[in-house]
Amino acid sequence: MYLLAPGHHAAKKRILDLLTASPQDMTHADYALPTQPALPRLREIRIPTLILVGDADIPDVHAHAGAIEAGIPGSKRVIIPETGHLMYLEKPEEFSRAVITFIDSNGP
Repeated sequence: MYLLAPGHHAAKKRILDLLTASPQDMTHADYALPTQPALPRLREIRIPTLILVGDADIPDVHAHAGAIEAGIPGSKRVIIPETGHLMYLEKPEEFSRAVITFIDSNGP
């Protein structure tokens, strides 16, 4: 279900261990669906926004990230090389560096 870039065996084992330890029902039938689509409302977001995508993630995720970036004024998209959807497990140092750099550059 989760796409990882090739060669991240430790990340694959970690996610398998996490999902095995805490199996969940991912259908969420008890949650109400939003009544308004989010895409046209993205322009309402007025805070610095970081969008992270792994370069090996599926094309739909890249398309969604691009739409989100286009919709949120001043947002920034960063593509983490050699990672898939779970870049924080595949390359935790690069993930942390991207997040901390973004926070530092948008602080008071």
